[in-house]
Amino acid sequence: MPMTAEQLHQGWSPRRIGRRILVLPETASTNTAALEAVAGPAASGGPHPVSGPDADGLVVLADYQTAGRGRQGRTWSSPRGASVLCSALILLKERPHVGGWLTLASAVAACEAIRQATEVAPAIKWPNNLRVSGRKLGGILIESRRVGADRLLDADTRAWVVGIGINCLQQRGHFPPELRDTATSLELEASHPVDRVAVARALLRCLDKWMADPAPEDDNSAHAAWLNHAEPIGQRVCLRRGGREYAGRTVAVDPSGGLIVQGDDGRREWFDPMVTTLL
Repeated sequence: MPMTAEQLHQGWSPRRIGRRILVLPETASTNTAALEAVAGPAASGGPHPVSGPDADGLVVLADYQTAGRGRQGRTWSSPRGASVLCSALILLKERPHVGGWLTLASAVAACEAIRQATEVAPAIKWPNNLRVSGRKLGGILIESRRVGADRLLDADTRAWVVGIGINCLQQRGHFPPELRDTATSLELEASHPVDRVAVARALLRCLDKWMADPAPEDDNSAHAAWLNHAEPIGQRVCLRRGGREYAGRTVAVDPSGGLIVQGDDGRREWFDPMVTTLL
């Protein structure tokens, strides 16, 4: 059954994330719909419930995406009504490593929400994958747009959208043959039936807990929580950054979300989660 904003607001009062919720039966991409909201109706060619500075905290959910996307141009596909497809819009002043902090906080929020709603305990694979038993359960795509030219917003304001996809009701046959050994869903992992609305509601509550207030520059709480949910450090990895590939073993993830890798050549390098692909 399609979810509604009224269902998602039941039992809690959002401070920021989820104050306004737009649930669509279908859209090209929830990330695109959320980013268009901050530009206003004229920029997107259609009406939006909010625009400009009032778009802060807007959440867009959809039962189906016709052009869902993941990181580095990958596609994200899901059967209609089978996943939580959610994008939260945040307006923030420009400062270093915002994208990295959002990567950490959103992954922690997703893990906490899934545990609360289903008792399934996912692990985070840097930078943006949620996994259970080594199989992909969900992913996070963070994008941003400069909006300082808008007369209603400060010149140093940037719109950030946190897109989260969580496989909820898929059975093995719903996944393409090439993904059946590497993908999973809450329905496949949980010991009892999964309520997709409950998962979405828990996700919004946890995102609001982490993102209702701007993170202080010296706040490492998201980093500490991320480490509690993350797959072990010390694994061998291959990465791509700026057209070049690197190989080595993970050493640490710092509070800004960057991955530190001991390369096969003996050098340690820092990798920005916003521009690095884990191969």
